Amino acid sequence: MCVVDELAHTNAPGSEHEKRYQDVLDLLDAGISVLTAVNIQHLETLNDAVSRVTGVRVRETVPDTFLDRADEVVNVDVTVQELQTRLRQGKVYKPEKVEQALTNFFRETNLSTLRELALRAVADEVGEKAASHRQREGLEPALIPERVMVCMSSNADAPRVLRTGSRIAGRLGARWYAVYVETPREAPGRIAPTDRDALQRNITLAESLGATVVRVKADRPADGLIAFAKREGITHVIFGQSARNRLEILMKGSTLNRFLQEVRDAAVQVVPLDQA
Repeated sequence: MCVVDELAHTNAPGSEHEKRYQDVLDLLDAGISVLTAVNIQHLETLNDAVSRVTGVRVRETVPDTFLDRADEVVNVDVTVQELQTRLRQGKVYKPEKVEQALTNFFRETNLSTLRELALRAVADEVGEKAASHRQREGLEPALIPERVMVCMSSNADAPRVLRTGSRIAGRLGARWYAVYVETPREAPGRIAPTDRDALQRNITLAESLGATVVRVKADRPADGLIAFAKREGITHVIFGQSARNRLEILMKGSTLNRFLQEVRDAAVQVVPLDQA
């Protein structure tokens, strides 16, 4: 048994891996059991929710798929008042940082919301493991398996859409796909360098969250998304909100509107994106 604390932290320069959770994966692959801990705000798919609630973008995250390797997940639950008391006693931060922490990230409203997120995350994990057990035992198999498709692009805001898709797929116990449509404008020799780099970051994130990444070629995004959804029997689709104005939509058409017209059996969710 090996104890590894602060799972989400970044390793010191020169280490074999950038992130500590990658060290834990090596230990597990070597047959060594690990006891570790992570705060709820460091789960990748909750990154947007935590930022929205606390006003702080947490930079160090752990892929939710990491939890799939766990034999057991335990929620160490304490009241808001107890945690604030521990902070004041210097058990979390150095004394000179306590007041700043209490008036910013660790204020009462934030802690209450984070506690609720933790309870929900553990409940979801228990539900997923129960569903997997029933599937292994052949108990009440779903008549129509759920399949989730996230419409991925080279947009810098796409991570929010991917995290939402991962959470939905996790709650459904479903396989999910991150689908990118390569149009002639974004062919390998024509795509802008900034878009190419953003796309690669999005693909890396999608894979870390457990998605099957699919690249399809089509003249228009709607063509590729519709064809894939029909072929794979997709039941849930997650789009990012379009940044185009109404005039542009009227002139060029809407990928979402066309998808809704042609794929009528799937539930569709649109995720709002940050507007510049």
